[in-house]
Amino acid sequence: MAKATTSIRRQLILMVATVLIVINVVALWSAHIYANRAAKESYDRLLYGSALQMAENISLLDSQFFIDLPVSAFETLALSTSDRAFYSIMNGQYQVLTGYKDLPNIPFTQLLQQSIEKEKFIPIYYEAMYHGETVRFVALGKRLLEADSVNDVFIIVGQTLDARRAAATEISHMALQFVTLFFFITLLLLLFVIWRVLQPLQAIKQAITERSPQELSPLEAKVPSEIAPLLKSINYFMAQLDNTLIRLKRFTAEAAHQIRTPLAGLNSQAQNALDETDEELRQKQLQHILESSNVLTNTVNQLLSRATLTHRYQSHPFSLVALDHVIKETCRELVVWALERQVEIEYIGDIHVTIKGDEFALKQMLQNIIENAIKYSPKGGVVEVELMMMDELSQTSIVLQIRDQGVGVPDQDKEHIFEYFYRSPDNFASGSGIGLSIAKEVAEHHDARFHLKDNQPTGLIVEVIFPQRKGLSYES
Repeated sequence: MAKATTSIRRQLILMVATVLIVINVVALWSAHIYANRAAKESYDRLLYGSALQMAENISLLDSQFFIDLPVSAFETLALSTSDRAFYSIMNGQYQVLTGYKDLPNIPFTQLLQQSIEKEKFIPIYYEAMYHGETVRFVALGKRLLEADSVNDVFIIVGQTLDARRAAATEISHMALQFVTLFFFITLLLLLFVIWRVLQPLQAIKQAITERSPQELSPLEAKVPSEIAPLLKSINYFMAQLDNTLIRLKRFTAEAAHQIRTPLAGLNSQAQNALDETDEELRQKQLQHILESSNVLTNTVNQLLSRATLTHRYQSHPFSLVALDHVIKETCRELVVWALERQVEIEYIGDIHVTIKGDEFALKQMLQNIIENAIKYSPKGGVVEVELMMMDELSQTSIVLQIRDQGVGVPDQDKEHIFEYFYRSPDNFASGSGIGLSIAKEVAEHHDARFHLKDNQPTGLIVEVIFPQRKGLSYES
C-alpha cells in the first residue's frame, strides 16, 4: 500500500503563504525605505525654507551686514514641536555674525567650490553630532554686492531628528497595518481559490468512495481540462478491471466445467475397474483412467499457464527479445517429445529478428502452436517452423509459419479453434482446447495476428504476423 505524502492542499497553502510572506516582507522593507526618504525630504525642505527666509533678510550697506531674522523662519522650524533648532550666520571670513558659534563640520570648502564651478551657491545637507545629539544641517551661501566689493555670507540651520524619525515610524506603521490586512485578505481569497480548484478531485474521491466494489462503470463528472486525463485514466483502469473480472468469471465457469467432466469420468472409470472381474477389460479401463488423468493434468497445466500469463500482461514490461533464438530454443525442447511420436521438427530460415516483447509469453505461444502441430501430424510427418520477412501493404512484417502435414482444419472450424475449450466434433484426439486460445492471447498482447491457411497437399499452416514498429529489427 502506497504511503500517503503531504496533501496537495497543504503544499499549496504552504507555498502560497511563503510567497505572500516574501512579498509582504519586501513591501514592508520598501515602505520603510520610502518612509525614511519621505520624512527626510519633507523636513529637509523645512530646513531649506527656513534658511532661505534668513538669507533673504540679510543685506550689506557701507560694508556692514544688516540681519533682520524673520519670525516666520523660526515658525517653520517650530512645526516639529519635539525638535530643537540651531542656526548660525557667518561672513566670508567665517566669523559668526549671529547665532550659535560652535556649530560643527560646516562645509565651507564645498560651498565655495560650488560657487566657483556653478557660479551660484547650492544648499548642502549633512549630519553631525552636536551637544550629544544627531543634528541635520543645511548650509547655504549668499553673495552680496556693493560697489566694487563682493562679500559672501553663509547661513547654517540645523534641527534634531526626533520629528522625522517619528514621521517615518508613523508611515511604517501605516504600511505594516495595510500589508497585514492585505496578507490576511489575500490568504483567505487564495484559500478559497485552492478549495475551489481541488473540489473536482474531492468530487472524484467521493464518487469512488460511494461506489460498491462491483460497480466498475465509467465515472461521470465535470472536471477541468487539467484533471480530465486523470479521470480518463481512472475510467480506463476501471474498464480494464471490469474486463478482467468478466473474463475471469467466464473462464472460471468454463474451467470448472472442463475439470469437473474428466473428474467425473475418472471416478466412474475407477469404480468400474474396481468392480470388473475380467482382467483384460480391467486393463483397458485402467488405460482409460490414465488417459483421462493425462488430459486433466494437461488442462490444469494450461489453466495455470494462462493464469501466469494474465498476471505477466499486467506486471511485466516489454524488453528486447531475439525471436529467432526463442523459436530455436523451443524447437530443441520439443524435439524429443516429437520424436517419441515419430514426428520431426525442422527449423527453416537464417534471419535474426529482435522485437520488443515478453520472452516467457512468446515461448508459451510457440510451445502451444508447435505441440498442437506435432499432435495432429501423422507418423513420419514433418513440422516445419519458418521465420521470414514479408512485404505487406508497403510495410515489412515478420511472419512466423508453423506447417504440419496432418488432416488440417475444416473452414467452418477455423474461426472457432481459438475459442476456449472449443473442440471440433470431428476431432477425436485428446486435448484441452486451451492451447491455441492462449497462443492467440499472447499474439494479441504483442500486437500480432493469427492467420490460418491450408497446407499442400494436406495439413495446416499457422501464421503469426508481427507488425513493423519501433524496437523491431532484423538481419538476413
